Amino acid sequence: MTIMRLSSIVIRFRNSVQAMFNMQPLKVLKSLLAFLTAIPMKMDENFLQISARFMFLLPIVGALIGVLAGLYAYSVHFILRFAFDFLNSMLFLGSQSASFDFLAKGLAGIMTLAFLLVLTGLQHTDGLVDLGNALTMRQATVEERTKIAHAWIVTRAGAFLALLVALGTVATLFFIANDKIIYSLIVAEVAAKLAMVTCAWQGSSTQKGLGSIFINSMRHKHGLFTVSLATSLIISVFLRGLTGALAVVSGIAIGGLAIFLGKKVFGGVTGDIFGAANEIARMTALFIMVW
Repeated sequence: MTIMRLSSIVIRFRNSVQAMFNMQPLKVLKSLLAFLTAIPMKMDENFLQISARFMFLLPIVGALIGVLAGLYAYSVHFILRFAFDFLNSMLFLGSQSASFDFLAKGLAGIMTLAFLLVLTGLQHTDGLVDLGNALTMRQATVEERTKIAHAWIVTRAGAFLALLVALGTVATLFFIANDKIIYSLIVAEVAAKLAMVTCAWQGSSTQKGLGSIFINSMRHKHGLFTVSLATSLIISVFLRGLTGALAVVSGIAIGGLAIFLGKKVFGGVTGDIFGAANEIARMTALFIMVW
């Protein structure tokens, strides 16, 4: 039985690889980038279906996003530190050097989070806000929670949840050493995307929408999830060792938590749950890599 299952996994993976090359790897990459980011690209109208079919590659695209965010974070901190050192030397404030370093780290963290939010078009943060909106309606039906989640409003709970995750992310970025920030952001984005893959792999959806498209393509595809997990571990362990492996595990855990919340709040995994899982998993992975 084990041999038959392993054979099935290998066949599915081989078919996925063949499909990707038949469709052209660049087209698949562009579709995934268009789904995850706000980078302007000329896409086919079926890019969502392509993204869902190759969802198991999200950690690789997450690594690319992490590279951009990491380079930005490193460069911003370097420029701010240089500017503050210059200001310090001009004003002869030698005793304030440490304060300037804290200020540079804090500003760099805020600017890095802003960069990520702009890069992703706020779509994941929107999911976080929608989840917070729905969580306040304890006595409401699933239909009522879904309605308020899709409404163009922001409740206090939605704003608080988004702000809490944002502040947590900035705080972790502050405490990560600048010589590790690029690797840490790569691993964090890999873990965040693995959380989304986990949601689709084990989640279920009772609604037609963005979430159901990805779930239908990934649900119980153990072979594809294994590939996604292995890719995440290879990247993360190579860059951050055991800490990177723990960050990957946290991504799976957050994905499981998101599935639980999605079932309780919306009756299943939705696009909002995917977005919330991404944001929370990134923050959690960064927190782990502080140590």
